Amino acid sequence: MKALLRPTLSTVLVVFFFLILLFLGLFAEVFEAETPEVDIAQIYANPIPINELQKLKSLKLTNKHGTFLFENTSTDGSLSGPWQMIEPQALRLKNDVVSKIVDALNVVRVRNFYRLEPINITSFSLDNPTLTLLFTNGRNKNFEIKMGLINPIDNSAYLSLSSQDQIYQIDPIEMALESYDLAQLVESKVLAVNKDSLQSLEIYGAEGLKLKLIKKEAQWHDQNGELLADQKVNKLFERFEEIKSYSILDKLNTDQQAFMEKVMATPEYSLKLISTSGVRTYVMAPLSGQIPGMNVVKSGTYALSTEEKQSFILIDKDEIRMLGTKPSELK
Repeated sequence: MKALLRPTLSTVLVVFFFLILLFLGLFAEVFEAETPEVDIAQIYANPIPINELQKLKSLKLTNKHGTFLFENTSTDGSLSGPWQMIEPQALRLKNDVVSKIVDALNVVRVRNFYRLEPINITSFSLDNPTLTLLFTNGRNKNFEIKMGLINPIDNSAYLSLSSQDQIYQIDPIEMALESYDLAQLVESKVLAVNKDSLQSLEIYGAEGLKLKLIKKEAQWHDQNGELLADQKVNKLFERFEEIKSYSILDKLNTDQQAFMEKVMATPEYSLKLISTSGVRTYVMAPLSGQIPGMNVVKSGTYALSTEEKQSFILIDKDEIRMLGTKPSELK
């Protein structure tokens, strides 16, 4: 009886090791249950769902220079657009920017991957990313990609996707989007006018409506319902697409912002574009005198802004002569 109550050292060790094995077995079972199922081959090939990014409605890019919002004016979501920058400026995006971004993401090469957990998020700077891309595709589905730490020692970067529970160590993408500024993204042209998606165009002056173009069954009519000549209407659209700015007003101080808001409070023209993407309104007003602390305004300059009047671009008055077009000139 005493022998049973006083087990030998070997018996104690056997029981001890049995308990350790039991604990490790239970731990492994729990750990395996919490580990997301991962297609390893797919991860190392490219975890980014490129097929979901072939038809896009919008793209928001955030980097060290700020946040840039782009809207696709294409009716079918084609990557070639044309694309219109909505924020921070009303400018046309360069033709191949979005397609090049998607192409660069299509050749991402993964070196390793890690669990998406707080310690890794912080370690790889994904809580303060150097680049964020938020895509919205034609089915209104969002895909967010974050780029964290870029390691100059081994020339690698860390990336996460909103649709996955992994952090990926990758070769840096070919486009250094984390450093792209306004000049690298946009053209000097202001508007991306896509006549295929456009449903109506309205021009207002100080006295009210000056011209309204309405598409009905693939034909254009004026505000009185009169049929217009397609060739002349298309020429008008081309003239809108050719509007260029000669200066961008960025990061205004309090006095400069107040000056511009006062100028734009009584616009000489308003342009409303109604398309399948929604409604966009632009206002234009002449500038007299210099903006406080600046010497950029030329004689005969107009400022163009969106309704929110948060940013402004400068254009020559000759660029907007088409705003005086009369319905009779389009018949």
